[in-house]
Amino acid sequence: MAPILQELDREWDELVNSPRARRALMRWVNTTPDLAGNDTLTEVCARRRDPARCRPVMKALADLASGDEVAARTLLKMMMPGLVCLAAHVGNDDEAAIDEVISLAWERICTYPSHRAGSVAANILLDVRKRYRQHRVIDDPNSIELSEDTIDGSVSVEDEVLGHLLIGELHQAQLGGLMSSEVLATIIRTRLFDEPLSELAAEQNLTPQRLCHRRWRAELRLRELPLAG
Repeated sequence: MAPILQELDREWDELVNSPRARRALMRWVNTTPDLAGNDTLTEVCARRRDPARCRPVMKALADLASGDEVAARTLLKMMMPGLVCLAAHVGNDDEAAIDEVISLAWERICTYPSHRAGSVAANILLDVRKRYRQHRVIDDPNSIELSEDTIDGSVSVEDEVLGHLLIGELHQAQLGGLMSSEVLATIIRTRLFDEPLSELAAEQNLTPQRLCHRRWRAELRLRELPLAG
């Protein structure tokens, strides 16, 4: 385990049973309904596995994060599985990737705009990915392939799709018949982890144009889904 992950685990263990945590939980009961009903921060984090409560809990934590360090730290804890996965994919040749990804995530959490629509988790992952890639270009211009979003920071329609949907919701869309498991994997691997479409097309014995068309049709259906608050 990376040293930063060990340190964060140690810090979290101390926070969970601290007076600061207890005061925060009592404060949230009176001010933030979506965070009520939890006796410990561990219970708050467990909402990540509850499809009905995950998004509102993470949104509530994000709204508090700029002025409530316990809320910010709890949201970071909930984000850790996604951040570790992201670091492994976008920084597999960079020993400092996990440190930088977590640092960027903490900065994004503490400055998260309360008016921003869509999934907090997906939005943070997208922002961190873009910031990390921008840093890699500055430090080593030949380290990654440049793209429009690296250069000008613009947000594509495809990024908005991932910004509004958790990976779990994409999976539910697949289970609901909106796309095949192969197309689901294509969306995640090309949109979130920047894998070349040509490589995935070769894996599936398709032309890149054909696979791109399948992905485009699935994303059109995704954009028509109602978004949770």
